[in-house]
Amino acid sequence: MVDLDTLTEEEKELLEKGEKTEDDFLADYNAEQEKSKKDFDEKLKKAEELANNYKIRAEKAEAKSKESKSESTPKNDNELSQTDLIALIKADVAEEDISEVLSFAKLKNISASEALKSTIVKTILAEKSEERKTANATNTSNSRKGASRKDSTTILDEARRSGTIPESDEELNKLIQARFAKK
Repeated sequence: MVDLDTLTEEEKELLEKGEKTEDDFLADYNAEQEKSKKDFDEKLKKAEELANNYKIRAEKAEAKSKESKSESTPKNDNELSQTDLIALIKADVAEEDISEVLSFAKLKNISASEALKSTIVKTILAEKSEERKTANATNTSNSRKGASRKDSTTILDEARRSGTIPESDEELNKLIQARFAKK
């Protein structure tokens, strides 16, 4: 039996007119309940499937993370571990020689700090250091001469030849004084 309080005014009118019976209303209600249950079951199934996919992805990522931690991956040429960097700094390796140390370490498949302990690398670094010291000691050709100051007559001659006026105030004053001295 249908509870009349739960029916809308339209449904009550349909019942009074005889267009619908109580059985029709019960059938509609049961159909709606069945549809709601199916919708709920479908949403629950999709949610479980989505949760399962997330779980699988998380497990894969975790396994990959553990794999990368456990296996020692070779580093790029540009990457140095902190211990290698500290070892290079403490050994006072010149910037030009870092590539030598790293290439030796890569060749021998050892860390840069271990390569610095090698007698071969120590010899190479000593040679390069000696070469730099010698080059710095014999380097006399790159010495620069100081800027020379022009006297007033030189400034006046240049101004007449090129027709340009000096830019600095000091040279401009010298030009004026030279010009008055000539008159």
